Amino acid sequence: MKVRQIQFVHFRNHRAFTFEPGDGLNIIYGSNGSGKTTILEGIHYCALTKSFLSIYDSEFVTYGKTFFLINGLFVNEKEKLTSIKVTYSRDTGKQVSVNTRNVPTFSEHVGTVPCITFSPADILIVNGAPAERRRFLDNAISQMDVKYLQALIQYRRLLQQRNALLLLIRDRQADQNVLDILTEQLVEKAAIIVYARREFIEGIMPCVISKLRIVSGGENPSLTYRCTFQNDDDVPHKDSMANHLLGHLKARRSEEIARGQTAAGPHRDDILFALDEKEIKKYASQGQKRTFIISLKLALYDYFQEHQKEKPICLLDDLFSELDSKRVSALLSILADFGQTLITSTEKRTASYINSVNIHDLI
Repeated sequence: MKVRQIQFVHFRNHRAFTFEPGDGLNIIYGSNGSGKTTILEGIHYCALTKSFLSIYDSEFVTYGKTFFLINGLFVNEKEKLTSIKVTYSRDTGKQVSVNTRNVPTFSEHVGTVPCITFSPADILIVNGAPAERRRFLDNAISQMDVKYLQALIQYRRLLQQRNALLLLIRDRQADQNVLDILTEQLVEKAAIIVYARREFIEGIMPCVISKLRIVSGGENPSLTYRCTFQNDDDVPHKDSMANHLLGHLKARRSEEIARGQTAAGPHRDDILFALDEKEIKKYASQGQKRTFIISLKLALYDYFQEHQKEKPICLLDDLFSELDSKRVSALLSILADFGQTLITSTEKRTASYINSVNIHDLI
């Protein structure tokens, strides 16, 4: 997949702006605050209907204006064109259309434009709470597996309903028979989610090892899924996994009612990242953590391409910051063989395979 053209109207500091990136490796360079990252965020909006940095659409409206507009033109490996339009106003909210057809629910659009992003904020995948690591899994898998995304949406709805019911039961305002029905529905969706996450981690591991060894010069990474209701080495079929969680929740019912919260499930699971058998969060340096996250994102490229038969667009914000020249060279050697890649940088970089663009020449 490639971006042929992206147009902005009243999108942050781009009041009226059009950009046409090259097919391969593009480096958009210039001073801080000049709008480099905004270009990547606009493409991300077209791919996933949201920013990779902010949850609030209103933050992207140019100061003093009431709306923003993004028009993106994309082409896939078979040269099929797709036009995507994203609009937001404070009165009507956000709307997305694909080839002039309105998208009724944004989840339907996820996966249309496969997209991989990196930003400095991604260090939270290592340093942050388990929710950050679960978000990484959910964002990646949802682009490749629509059934996973549907199960995730349904699970979150059922979880909210179940937690609310637990509070009512605690206050003697509801019957536990209803809880049994919700629990059975919940564990069915939970099994789909956990099984897909474990398959994803197993599948992406060889790619992570390969990319990190190139970039770091030989470090050996590992990823382990930490499930809240079964051992790490126990990977049963989805049906038996659901039964396992069902029994686990029944055993902890008194505790759940007292707390008003569901005690186990994919909403509480985590991933353990390690380098040379040492937990990255505790023992790795900042440079090692950043290199690991970058390698993790680059590994997604191979995984996406294999499972979707489509090269994803790579949006890499401030990629080279805090990396030494050896690691930058290793990264560029990997990215030279990728599909369309857009990187923001404060410095110009030159090579035969790099299309360097000064942001100040564009606006």
